[in-house]
Amino acid sequence: MSSTLSSTLPGTLEPDLAKVLDYWKDLLRGENPMPFSDDIDLSRLPDLSSALMLLTAFENPDRFRFETAGEKIALGYGAPLAGKFSDEMEQSGPLEEFTEQCRLTITQRAPTYFRSPFGNYARILLPTWGEGHVTLLLGAIAQPS
Repeated sequence: MSSTLSSTLPGTLEPDLAKVLDYWKDLLRGENPMPFSDDIDLSRLPDLSSALMLLTAFENPDRFRFETAGEKIALGYGAPLAGKFSDEMEQSGPLEEFTEQCRLTITQRAPTYFRSPFGNYARILLPTWGEGHVTLLLGAIAQPS
């Protein structure tokens, strides 16, 4: 069984991932393809807080630092994540193929989706804009329905 990492979202998302995507879309201003980073407020998604993450995106080289990661994500990974760079971590558990997905999200400047090869979780990453480039990624992990 192989994993699914995609720059296109499936027709039907897991309910929790759909809620995060709807929140992200509600933040769009005018014709902008993504929300501004300073508009992200995780307190607006309290029922999903344990499954949410925020990562700062750096350029040259592309690196991704966890600013926050909910309890379910940290427990699934087996360690706290805040302050860690994704490329310095083992890509396992709920973070399988994670740095690759971060890079794809930045390159595509659009939401990306990952489903574990065992079907036990799915993940969405959503880009946000600031300072002339993608500066922050909003992510969530959910159990498939």
